[in-house]
Amino acid sequence: MILDKLGQFLEHKTLVFGIAYRMTGSVSDAEDIVQESFLRWERSGNENIRSPKAFLSTIATRLSLDMLRKVKNKRETYIGPWLPEPIPTSSDTEEPDPETLDLAFLHLLEKLNPIERAVFILRESFDLDYKLISEAVGKTQDNCRQTLKRAKDSLKSGRKKFSPDKETKRKLLHSFLLAASKGQPELLLPFLKEDIELWSDGGGKVHAARIPLFGKERIASFLIRTSRNRLFSKTEFFFTETNGSESIIVYHRDRPVYLRSYLMDENGISYIYTMMNEDKFSAYKDKNDLLERGILVPLEFFLLFPKSASANRQPPVWTKPLLKLVHWAISRKK
Repeated sequence: MILDKLGQFLEHKTLVFGIAYRMTGSVSDAEDIVQESFLRWERSGNENIRSPKAFLSTIATRLSLDMLRKVKNKRETYIGPWLPEPIPTSSDTEEPDPETLDLAFLHLLEKLNPIERAVFILRESFDLDYKLISEAVGKTQDNCRQTLKRAKDSLKSGRKKFSPDKETKRKLLHSFLLAASKGQPELLLPFLKEDIELWSDGGGKVHAARIPLFGKERIASFLIRTSRNRLFSKTEFFFTETNGSESIIVYHRDRPVYLRSYLMDENGISYIYTMMNEDKFSAYKDKNDLLERGILVPLEFFLLFPKSASANRQPPVWTKPLLKLVHWAISRKK
């Protein structure tokens, strides 16, 4: 019986984490919710539970709503923009709705109140029925339908589709990074969309832009200027995929200190998200494990051999001298 219950929970663990992470935007909070959901699942004992999926979805949703209430004041007094905590993904990651996992969309969800957010996620991300949703949020089914419509209306103006395949996006990022290495803002303009937005999250712990930046000329100048930051000396650069988007992450003494994620369509880069708050790198702390799994690929290898790096292949030994040269080129002060 105990093994049966454990097996049922493990079967739905990804669902519990997916709900909690999309609701809270925090890996650590989502992991806490997964743990508490398991404890409550265990304590349910021999109760006649018809649907473990419905039971665990309801627990995850209610715990997430409680968590959002607890952190409300903290987020209202947060220094600078609050961005969702990034998580590593790969081609092997199975997601029911990748669109609602990207950082731009999770950031957009902050416009919704907790109940609207819960209804939207349960219905749009996980396609749960209104009966289950109404029980999870404590509202009638008709009320949930109205809430979903309101949520969709609120998100409509800011919702963008990111449709290119991975090869197209990685080619674009590769060309963009090579252009950026020359230190001239005008070379970046062809890769940036007119309505591009750049958001940074330092959490008041490090120096970061406290307001979002808009417009490709301003953002191009900002990117070149900040590339001379002393932060990038004595560091390791890696190409990775974050929340389904191509990203660059920087490690200093095996500790993640900086992550920049690029969201793009076939016409160029639409959003750039920069994470510098050290409290939000919990999913990236174990560098060696991520390297072994192919989640991290040395950026130098990506720049030299983009197709091999995109296939999560690690650099052959013979490339080491070349990689050292490229590392010097991208980390030097321009």
